[in-house]
Parts: sequence; C-alpha cells; structure tokens
Amino acid sequence: MENLTQKSIEQYFADFNITDPDVKAKILPEVTAIIYDRNLLVVQAEKEDDEYKKQQITNDVAEMDKTIEETFKDFIKEQ
Repeated sequence: MENLTQKSIEQYFADFNITDPDVKAKILPEVTAIIYDRNLLVVQAEKEDDEYKKQQITNDVAEMDKTIEETFKDFIKEQ
C-alpha cells in the first residue's frame, strides 16, 4: 500500500509550476476545500487499524488526487 502523506496547497502549486500570486488567488477557492478533505482522509487512514477500511480510504484519497489534478489542469488550460 502506498504511503499517504498530507500535502499543502503550496505543494500543489509547486507541482503544477504556479508561481504567480494572482493566479494562485484565482484557483485557491476551487481547490482549498478538496485539499483539506483529502488531508483529513490521510489523517483518518493513519489512525485506522482495519486494513480493509484503510484501503478504502486510500482509494478515496486517490480519487481526490485525480480530481485535484484535473482541477489544476483545467484551470491552467483556461489561462
């Protein structure tokens, strides 16, 4: 199973090479809530003892990662 870690919004900005503060301000409302929810799931997975439940949470995090990536890519296309 992959090792889940929390990621900050700034880490996502770095991953997608977004450095302009104005661009960051525009995308921030689109991604803040989902990144927060993703990080909560990571914390939940860290505390979970049941391997099946942990795997389900890991799958949910992977889906959220895809959504976050798509949001960033769509936003970048619009720019």
